[in-house]
Amino acid sequence: MITAEDIKTSGAQSVPDALRNIGGVIVTDLNGNGFNQKVDMGGFGETSDRHVAIVVNGRKINSIDQSNVNFLSIPIENIEKIELFHGGNSVLYGGDAMGGVINIITKDGREGVHGYAEVGIGSFDTTKVTANLSFGNDRFEGNIGAVQYDTKGYRDRSEADRTSVYGKGTFYGTDTLAVSLEANTTKAEYQLPGSLTTAQMEQDRKQAVNTADEGESKDNYYVLTFESDWKSFGKLDLNLSFRDYNREDDMASWFIYYDYDYDTIGVNPQYVLNNSLSGKDNRLTIGMEMYDTDYDAWSGPSRALVKTNHYYHDQKTLGVYIQDEFNLMQNLLLNLGTRYEDFDTSLRSSLAQDSDINENEWAWNLGIAYIFKPGSKLYARAFQAFRFPRVDEFMVLSSGTINKDLKHETSRGYEIGARFIGMNNGLAINARLFTMEVDDEIAWNGIWGPGGQNENLDETRHQGGELNAKFQATDLVNLFGGIGYTDAEFTAGTNDGKKIPLVPEFKTTAGFELAFACGFSYRFQYNYLARAMQELTTAIQWTNLIVPALLICTLPKPIKKLNFLSTPPIFLTKSTTTVMRVQDGLPSIPCLRLFTMEGYALNSDNISTPFHSSA
Repeated sequence: MITAEDIKTSGAQSVPDALRNIGGVIVTDLNGNGFNQKVDMGGFGETSDRHVAIVVNGRKINSIDQSNVNFLSIPIENIEKIELFHGGNSVLYGGDAMGGVINIITKDGREGVHGYAEVGIGSFDTTKVTANLSFGNDRFEGNIGAVQYDTKGYRDRSEADRTSVYGKGTFYGTDTLAVSLEANTTKAEYQLPGSLTTAQMEQDRKQAVNTADEGESKDNYYVLTFESDWKSFGKLDLNLSFRDYNREDDMASWFIYYDYDYDTIGVNPQYVLNNSLSGKDNRLTIGMEMYDTDYDAWSGPSRALVKTNHYYHDQKTLGVYIQDEFNLMQNLLLNLGTRYEDFDTSLRSSLAQDSDINENEWAWNLGIAYIFKPGSKLYARAFQAFRFPRVDEFMVLSSGTINKDLKHETSRGYEIGARFIGMNNGLAINARLFTMEVDDEIAWNGIWGPGGQNENLDETRHQGGELNAKFQATDLVNLFGGIGYTDAEFTAGTNDGKKIPLVPEFKTTAGFELAFACGFSYRFQYNYLARAMQELTTAIQWTNLIVPALLICTLPKPIKKLNFLSTPPIFLTKSTTTVMRVQDGLPSIPCLRLFTMEGYALNSDNISTPFHSSA
C-alpha cells in the first residue's frame, strides 16, 4: 500500500509515478511529459494498459477503446492511498484485472477546517499551483481542491498543461446512513513528439519526429454513494456514477484526426456481512457491477477538413460476484470467490459492416493465508481471470472492418507470497512468485492500416517474482529497495519459446531517505530497468524502449520541510536538491527549483496552527 505521505516524499506527480519504485511494476511514459503513461503488471508489454484494472473509490475507469487510462483525471494531490493487487483479480474487479489491480482511494474531509496552497516552478518553464480546503463536523465533511500544471517538457514539442478541480462532500443523515457526492473535472492539452528509434535516440534523445501532432482531453465524472451500515446485519453500499470523456488527437504527421466522446453510466451495489460461522469469523461479500458506455467518434485527414468517418458503439457489461473469507483457525484464512460477467457490444460505423457481439465468462479465486504474527502472513492462491476485447480491437478504424472471430482472453494462474513486519514495525518485506497461462491473448497483426487487424495469439505464459523491502534503520534513516523479474513467452504455435515483445525481464530500485528533526528530508532513489525490444520491420530492425532511472538527492537547510515535485522527465525541487536522470549511464537533466507557500489549519481551538511546514 502506498500512502499519501509516501506519495509526497517520492515526488510523484501521477499514479504511475508513485509506482516506479516497486519491483515488478513497469511504468512507461510514451510522450516524455507525464501525459501518456502506462503501467505493466504481469508482463503484457504493448497491451499492458488493457490488462490492469484501474479503480477509483470503487469505480472502474478503464476505457472501452485502446486508449490508455486517463491518469490525469486522478489528481495525485487528492489521493489518500493506493492499493496494489497483483495477478488475476476478476472476481471482484471484472475484466481487465488479469495482470493486476490499482485501487485508488481519495481523501475525505477532516474535522475542523484545514487548507493549504502551494506554488512550484522548475526547469523547462514548468509551473504548478495547488490549493485545497478540507472541513468537517459530526454531520458533514468535505474536501475540495484545484491543480494547475504547465510544462514545456524535456523533449522538443512536449509541452503540456492540465487543470483539475475536484470535490467530495459526505452527509451523515443517521447513525446508519451516509450519503456522499463526488465530482471531478480535468482538462488537458499536450503535444505528441513521437517515438524514437535507437539511432535517433543516440543522435538526440530530445528531438521530436512529429512536428505538429498534439491532443487535448476533458474528463468529467460525478459519483453519488449511499452507505448503509446495519451493524450485525451487514453493510450495503450503492455507487452511482456518470462519466463524460472527450479527447481529440490531431496526428498531422500521419494525416489523421480523431475526435472521441463517450459517456459511461455505472451502477455498483455491494453488500458485506461480517458474522460468525461455527464460532469462526466469516466475511461475506456479494455485489454487482454494471457499466453502460455510449461511444461516439469521428475521424478525418485533419482537424481543418471534413470529418469523413463516423463510429458509434455501445458497450454494456453486467457482472455479479460473491466472495467469502472464512477463518478455518484463528490464524488460517480461506478465501473463495466467483464471478459471472455478461458482455454486449454494438459496433457501428459509416465505413462498412455493423455487428452485435455478445460474450460471457466466469472467474474464480481460491486462496489461503496463514497469519503468523500481526501484519505478517504466508499465502497461496489459484485464480481464473478474463478480459473482453476493446471496441477498436474488434474494428479496424481505418477500414471499419470487424473481426467477428476475435475471442476474449482468459488466464489461469498460481501465486505464492509472504509479507513480514518486524523490528517494532520498522522492517517490512514483501515477496511473491507467480505463473499464469493465457489463452487467446490479443495483439495487432500486420502493418497499421488496411490489411492488418487484432488477432488472438497462441498460448502464452507469464511468470516471475518480486521482492520489496523497507527498513527504518534509525529515526533519521529509512532504507528501501525492490527487484522484479518477469518472463513472458509463447508456449505454442510458430512462435513457441519466443519472448513477448516489450516486456523487460529485470527491474531494480534502491534508495534511502533521511528525515531530519527540523522536518527537512533528504531522499536518494535509483531505478534500473532492463531493455525491452520489439522487432518492427526490416527497415527498423530493433526499437529499444528504455525507461530512464531516477536519482533524487536533497541537501539539508535550516528550514522546516522541503516538498519537491517530479513528473519524469520534469523534476521540480529546491535549489539545494540534486536531481539527475541516468540513462545508459549518462545524466541528462540538470537541477531544478521549487518554492512553496505555508498554509494554516483553522479549528475551534487555534486559528493559526501551521499544518504544512514548507520552505
